[in-house]
Amino acid sequence: MNPTPAFQQQQRQFLNYLRQPQTSQLPAGFAPERLAVYVDLLYNKFDESLSACFPVTRSILSKEKWRALLLNFIAKHRCLTPYYRQIPDEFLQHLQQEREHLDDWPFLAELAQFEWIELQLSIAEAEPVTRKQLSDAELLANVPVFAPVMQLLCYQWPVQDIGPNFLPSEPQTTAIHILGFRDSDDQVQFVTLNMATAKMILLLNNGLTGQQALQAMSGGELPDAQFLELTQFGQQILADLHSQGAIIDIRPV
Repeated sequence: MNPTPAFQQQQRQFLNYLRQPQTSQLPAGFAPERLAVYVDLLYNKFDESLSACFPVTRSILSKEKWRALLLNFIAKHRCLTPYYRQIPDEFLQHLQQEREHLDDWPFLAELAQFEWIELQLSIAEAEPVTRKQLSDAELLANVPVFAPVMQLLCYQWPVQDIGPNFLPSEPQTTAIHILGFRDSDDQVQFVTLNMATAKMILLLNNGLTGQQALQAMSGGELPDAQFLELTQFGQQILADLHSQGAIIDIRPV
């Protein structure tokens, strides 16, 4: 096996130093003050990208803890993408799969994922949409069409409420369902759902009409009075989703 050329060894030492300047040996032939410029440039580019994508995560950490978090990411994570815009993807992967710090907020990975989803919804490619005015009867009798950029989310922590003034120490006793979508004005919206609404959205996305989804939820065994009550509940859900911009149209069965 041929030995690694000297210039490649020097390149590797240079890169190792940029990622871990506190523990790596200073490469031969480089002045510390000059390498410090490159170390700062690398950190600042990561900071610029991640602060923009994860503003809430940034806001709940002190300046020192945020810097330590980013330096740990730079040192430990092996990025597999050459694209600058995908740095947040790699950072989220690091939080979810690699980072194990007992002093981190226990909701850190979920909060970051929630913020990352907002970026994905905002940049997803889709044709412009127009929300049509629909009646309750139309929503029940047809298959509702949702905004093309949409994601149904589920968390153990109330990520939609977390911020500097609210830092929970225990997860919720029941799962939190959130619908994220991009409306007809190209604005990303998040709607907190109860379990029944989340289940109904899943059924509607499988091609059921509003009425069919309600029948599936009831199991077909409810007395008429109770099914009427469920239908009124379902009508309100559909009307709310439509007024909020999540449902934009209908199509026949």
